[in-house]
Formats: sequence, structure tokens, C-alpha cells
Amino acid sequence: MDKETNTGGGIGGGDASAQHPNTPTPQHPISVLGLWHQGVVGAACMAHLGYDVFAADSDAARVEQLNKGKAPLYEPGLDELIQKGLRSGRLRFTADVAGAVKGRPVVMVMHDTPVDENDRSDLSGVLRDVAAFTPNIEDDALIFVTAQVPAGTCGRIVNEIRKTRPSLRFGIAYSPENLRLGQAIERFLKPALPVIGADDAHTLDRVEKLFAPLGVKWMRVNLRTAEMTKHALNAFLATSVTFANEIGNLCDEIGADGVKLAEVLRMEPRVGPKAMLFPGLGFSGGTLARDMQTLREMGDRAGIETLMLDGVWAANRQQNRLVMRKLKRIFGDLAGVRACVLGLTYKPDTSTLRRSAAIEIIAEMVQAGMSVAAHDPKADRAEVARHKEFSFFEDAYDAVRGAQVMVIITGWPEYRKLDFGRVKGLMEKPVIIDVNNMLKADELEAAGFNYLDVGRGRAVKGGD
Repeated sequence: MDKETNTGGGIGGGDASAQHPNTPTPQHPISVLGLWHQGVVGAACMAHLGYDVFAADSDAARVEQLNKGKAPLYEPGLDELIQKGLRSGRLRFTADVAGAVKGRPVVMVMHDTPVDENDRSDLSGVLRDVAAFTPNIEDDALIFVTAQVPAGTCGRIVNEIRKTRPSLRFGIAYSPENLRLGQAIERFLKPALPVIGADDAHTLDRVEKLFAPLGVKWMRVNLRTAEMTKHALNAFLATSVTFANEIGNLCDEIGADGVKLAEVLRMEPRVGPKAMLFPGLGFSGGTLARDMQTLREMGDRAGIETLMLDGVWAANRQQNRLVMRKLKRIFGDLAGVRACVLGLTYKPDTSTLRRSAAIEIIAEMVQAGMSVAAHDPKADRAEVARHKEFSFFEDAYDAVRGAQVMVIITGWPEYRKLDFGRVKGLMEKPVIIDVNNMLKADELEAAGFNYLDVGRGRAVKGGD
């Protein structure tokens, strides 16, 4: 029987036609495990929807901050939503992962799975928490996984649980997490990719009822298809980003405008009005890279060549070097050049520096002998303090003072509002590299700046 239409009763069998006693409804107790970005957003949003949420993470310091109403990273509106949940009594946090699932018929596994230096998923935290909660999980529980994990991980979780409790009945489902830093609450409450995967119809019914307050229609697939959806989506987006960047690089060389070209291509119905076609830096942050690596490793294990994915991977690794290429064309020898870098987080509306392109680019600058001053309006100051390779300033104007080049890496809207007359007066040389194409080129050039963007065909001028 096709797994997508299987009418079995979940792991352990049973009658799917009967109303399950643990089918969740608002006010129903649920547990959320893994409290970084998506787990905290998920816990706060589920409490907002009316559920009684007990959320757990083994990091006691993080839990302490959450119980004070403070998220572990910046996300617009998240602190306020946490505080609302705490005041209502529907949201609690604990460092006791094993105890958090007791008496809770729904367990949501929502870890932000870390990656190693090669962007490969590290499942140790997920599997450690599975081992911790297995002795206490309720019979007939629903395990709902949204953690960013390789295809096949749900099967691995099932096997780990069965080792300890072979007779336990439970359902397991997966939904590809599709939150975006800076838009996570809206994305959770209005999912752009409403897909759920399970290998029996009853488990799918339970998940749909769990999220009934969202009022969306869910696409049902089997477990492996749901797991694969996340990889395929991010690989497609990574390919789009890489295509746009490569076209943009060519536009720079021949004097074409890659931004206008992207707008033209979006007019074509087969491309679409939201296609990721604007040139800039390569993808970073670990999300797209993680799924690219997962698919490439899947191909290696199966003996299937992934030539296109390999090409995208190689091209992206080169793309972030465009800043260094532009700097060398402007200054030649970079030893002693003073740079100001604006924006350290891997994207706007977040505070994390994890897998940030800015940090990688700064490392290359320093290796070439440059000195770097930096600013970011929201970067986690504890993370910033761990970086000794650059000087950090709380004021952007202090960071730019004496710089021979300003490089805007993270497109914070605050940087559009800078007084560039004042900026020019503070800089030793008025050179700006804007990798987000966020500033008005004509105005800056008219003001005497040597302004370089990405993919717009603007010629590089010497720094002297």
C-alpha cells in the first residue's frame, strides 16, 4: 500500500476510525523540546494558540533567561510573545527534558540542529533528548518533528525509542520547518509550506487537528517525502541564489545591470515574481548549506553523482570572495588598509553571528593584513566579544572614522539612514562596497564616493 494513503493506526497499530483519547485540542498539554530559534518561536506561538506548553532544553542558563521573558536571539516580537505566554500561565520552560514530556500527549521536537565546520548536521542533541524523554513519554503519544534533520532521522528516532520501550504505541510525523529569521512568528502562524508527513492516516489526522487553529489546508505526504521536502526546497533556493550571483558577476564585467535583469526575469510566468534572482553574496547561515550537504552525502552513499549540486556548492564558496576581489582591484596590496564593516549578523532582524558571511569576510581581510572596525545594531554582544580579530563600536560613525573603505554586509535598514556627508568627512578615503545594493548609487557617486555594488556593472575605480 502507498504510504501516503496508509490507514494504519500509527506505530504499534490500532483502529484509526475511533476518536483517539489523546487527540490534541486547545488548552491540551503539549511539550516542546529544543529551545533556540524555532523551538522558542514554536513554544510561544502554541501558547498563543491556547495550548498548555511545557518547553524544555538542557541548557539551564538559556532556560533561566526564557523564564524571564528573554529569547536566546533577537526575533521581532518574540520577547513580547514569550512574556504574554508566561503571564497567561500557558507557557513554562524547564531544563528537565525527561520530565517535560510527562502527562503530555504531544511532544514537538523542534531543535535548531547545529552543523559542523563543513555544514554537516550534528544530531547528537536531538538523539540525546530522545533518549532522555523515552522512559517518560505517554503511551499513544504524538511525536511531531520539525528539527532540521537529514531524511531518515524520524526512522532513527523510532528505532531508538523501540530499543528502550519496544511495546510503546506512538505516532510520529514530520513537517519541514520553514521559518525565516526576522519573520518567524508570522511564518509559524501563517505557514507558507503547509506540509505534513506520516506513514498512517490517523497520525496525519492528529497533526491536522493540532494545528486546526491556524486554519490552513495541509498537504499530506509520507514521512520520507516530508523529510526530503526540506532538502529539496533549500537546494532549489541555493541554486537560485548561485545562479543570480553568477549572472551578476558577468553583468559586472560587461556593464549590464543584474538587478534590472532580475526584475525582467521575474516578469516571466515560468520564473515567478518572487524568484531569488538578485545578485549579492553567497548563501550563508548554515540553513541552505546544511541541506545541500545532506543531499550531496545522500548521493555519495547511493553512488549517484550530484554534479549540479556539487557545482552550486563550489560556486557559492567562491562568491563571498567577491569582496576581497573588489578590494584588491581598488587598493592592490591590502596590508595596512583600514576597513569599516557594517553588519555582522548573517541577515537582518536577527542577532546571531553563527555562520555569518561577515565573519568569514573579516577573517580574510585580517589575513590579508587589513585592520577592521565593525558595527551592528542587533548582534549578540556576547558573541561579538568572542571575536578579537576586529574592533567593535556601538556607534556606526565611530566605526567608520579613519576608514579607507566601508563594506556594508548585512542589509540593516539603519544603514540607509546614515548621514553620508558626515560619513565622507570621517573616512580617510570615500570608498563604499555595498553587497546588498541597498544604497542609492547615483547620489553617493555625485557626493564623491567611489561606490561599488554587486552585479550592476559598475566599474571598479582605484582607491588613490
